[in-house]
Amino acid sequence: MNLTKSKILTASIKLFNQDGLVNVRLQQIADESGISVGNLAYHYYSKKAIVVALDEQLENEITPLLSIDHSFPFLIDFDNHLSEYYFLLKNYSFYFLDFIEIKRAYPSIHKKRKIYIDKMIAQINKWMLLNISKGILKEELQENHYKNTAHTIWMIITFWLTQQQIVGEELDGEGSFKIMIWNQLLPLLTKTGWLECEAIILPQLKYYEH
Repeated sequence: MNLTKSKILTASIKLFNQDGLVNVRLQQIADESGISVGNLAYHYYSKKAIVVALDEQLENEITPLLSIDHSFPFLIDFDNHLSEYYFLLKNYSFYFLDFIEIKRAYPSIHKKRKIYIDKMIAQINKWMLLNISKGILKEELQENHYKNTAHTIWMIITFWLTQQQIVGEELDGEGSFKIMIWNQLLPLLTKTGWLECEAIILPQLKYYEH
């Protein structure tokens, strides 16, 4: 990717995150990029073309995170994985905050998003089932218990920024983000799992609270 295209995409992300996808005009993106609208149009003929390019950029970053075979041998590995998701939330916040707008205006992007959703839920569910076999998590209380828990964790990840805006909180709380997700998992830990969590995860969560 050439330098001008990179500047345009960087400026677009900044403005979309700041003002919302629907509110940003090409002139604003050109100004933020330090180029003319004509030069911008030479590289990206419309805002839609920019959004499509950003979607491809996001795909390159999120695809490795969503691998169903992603290995989390210890609880801390899952915690680190949550940090990577939080990084995406912060860097592409418009993608999560403008959920309905993207669904309406960019159906092909929304279709890909649905694939991401399925992969994320399947990945988390597989991780939990694996940890049953390792004696870290308890057996399921009922059929699809952990699949439903995985779905709940997906909802927290995807709508974290939205709920923060609704209640008027700052958009920079990785600690609060992680605490909310771990609260779904703590009751599911076995004694062995709790000892690992108490030694490694809880000290971090308590650190975030201060």
